[in-house]
Amino acid sequence: MKIRLIGVPTFSGSLYSGTETAPTALRHAGLKDLLRKSNLEVHDLGDISLPSYLPRHNIAPVRNWPSPRIIWEELINKSQEIFNLEDFSLILGGDCSIITGTIQGLYNLFRDKVYVICIDAHLDALKPSPDTCVGAAAMGLWFLCNHNMFYNKPAEFNSSNVFVLGTQQNYEENYGISFYSLNNLRLQGIKASVYNLLTKIPKDSKIFIHFDLDAITKDELSAVYAPSDNGFSIKEAKELLSYIVQDSRVIGIEITEFSAIKDESGTEAKKVVNILSDALANLHTGNLKKFHSL
Repeated sequence: MKIRLIGVPTFSGSLYSGTETAPTALRHAGLKDLLRKSNLEVHDLGDISLPSYLPRHNIAPVRNWPSPRIIWEELINKSQEIFNLEDFSLILGGDCSIITGTIQGLYNLFRDKVYVICIDAHLDALKPSPDTCVGAAAMGLWFLCNHNMFYNKPAEFNSSNVFVLGTQQNYEENYGISFYSLNNLRLQGIKASVYNLLTKIPKDSKIFIHFDLDAITKDELSAVYAPSDNGFSIKEAKELLSYIVQDSRVIGIEITEFSAIKDESGTEAKKVVNILSDALANLHTGNLKKFHSL
């Protein structure tokens, strides 16, 4: 299986820098070599092109706007190069806001067949407010699932196309998005939870994974933009990801929120590349074929 690797070195959706350093750090940590040892061919497309100037400001409602949208448009423009059904796409973010451009690009190719599994400590569906300046990293799913004045959402992409795994709090408004809390995943078991989720997704779908590294506890992975006091252990995260990628409908994954400026020794980056290489060694093995819905 060939991996199409591309970097998105941006922090346009965030207040502070750090996530823009992740693609280079993860490559330097030996990602490509480890993937090849898992019998995966790697085609590195480099990083997406970014303009020399991206606005940064703290003006409500969306911090740094329109910088996040500029990044989305570049991802959309490169979607045919990034995604190919014969290959598996691995996107190295970047902050969480890149999900909007990634999914729009996928939607342009596969329309309503696109489903998203988010592994995330939070439900990134915050509605912009004229009274508060917040980064787009907290709003990605809201832009995708709600008609709004900032961005033309994919017409046939809705909250029913999204599943979020690993949330650590309750939400008064979830916009109809299905989510599995960290506590429930542990109570029901990771394998059983993946079984339950995959049976809800149509056989002819194209599944994409959004993996926010804040889903992992800071005790085991601290070089994250906003580390979690609680979260998956690395073992649990690897297990969860391994079960999901066994499904042949999964066509790609993006990794977000790694902050290499918090990782002077490079040991944290090596943890991330080990999670990815170990999980992707199970890519499309078909062991979860029986979970496909009818």
